[in-house]
Amino acid sequence: MESLTITRVRRLAQQEAASIALTAYLPLKPEENTVSPERLGKVQEKAEKALAKLSDLKEGESFRTNLDYVLGRVTEADYAEGTWLLAVTPSVAEAVFVPFLLPEEVHVGKTLKPWPAFYALHRVKTVLVGLVSENTTRWFEAIGTRLFALPLSPEVKEALQQLHKARQNLQNISIDNPHYSELFAQMARSAYSMALVKYTDLLREEVSFYLVQERVPVLLMGEERLLQDISRGLEGKGPLILVSGIPEASPLEHIQQQVAHYLGHQRTVLEQMYLPFLAYSEKQEPREIWALLQDSLPSAPVLFVEEGYTFPAEELTGQKRNLPSRDGVDLLVAAVYERGGEVLFVAPGKLPYPLMFLVP
Repeated sequence: MESLTITRVRRLAQQEAASIALTAYLPLKPEENTVSPERLGKVQEKAEKALAKLSDLKEGESFRTNLDYVLGRVTEADYAEGTWLLAVTPSVAEAVFVPFLLPEEVHVGKTLKPWPAFYALHRVKTVLVGLVSENTTRWFEAIGTRLFALPLSPEVKEALQQLHKARQNLQNISIDNPHYSELFAQMARSAYSMALVKYTDLLREEVSFYLVQERVPVLLMGEERLLQDISRGLEGKGPLILVSGIPEASPLEHIQQQVAHYLGHQRTVLEQMYLPFLAYSEKQEPREIWALLQDSLPSAPVLFVEEGYTFPAEELTGQKRNLPSRDGVDLLVAAVYERGGEVLFVAPGKLPYPLMFLVP
């Protein structure tokens, strides 16, 4: 199963120091869909200068191999209006596209610098979107309302092929002898039922993976009966939203509308649930909220942030150096999400204070 963008970037943030580590941010404007060879050449040039100082030849060779792989990925891909994050060490080779325009930068040192992408991803909602039927399955990663297609796993592909074959065999039974006709029909129906169960079980496993391991909501659309079968046993594992009656051949725009509707509904529910209580809440200093987030909490927290609000990150940690972000809001938002909470950015004037924290 394909890990989502936010998970891949989170893993980069957890990487330890290496003998050499390159991080590059290569933004693509709306009219661009590829990174020019000149820009990629500058990345390679900066990497080679650092490699010239590396004494471990084996590490250097591994780094070059990984760099070539990553640059090849960028060359082959076709994305626009976003930024390529390249992360390379002797043991890491990642090319991650994020749908935000981040400042262009190439950094070579001992540690990776995925923080701009990491915090940008935490400011929008990531949702796993599935459109399922007995004919096909389509997976998407929604970052905000922008959709990115995910490949089907080999297991699901094979299960779909077996299901199609079993259905075709069931439809094509043609035997003159009534006795044998019924016998073969029963065998074909049994084979079809078994193929459908296997297909459904695999889809359930994939949904469970994204709910539990990737910790993202899953918006599942398609045939009512199939949705109910897939969702069986997934209660309590995470937010699973079922939307029936969506045709399997729905265009991307229709799927995006469903995602936007879900995100809007979720936001409305949270605002209606909590905003009335915030009017009676006392002001909380950022450092107080940070201290609460360092302790174990009885339930998932909710953070409300006024749009545009910012404060120095050093107010939270007391440190001025080696901070992953200079914006304290970034640190708070990431901490809330890491604890399974929710973050809402609210228009100016709707909150009594620009930063409010609740533990329901």
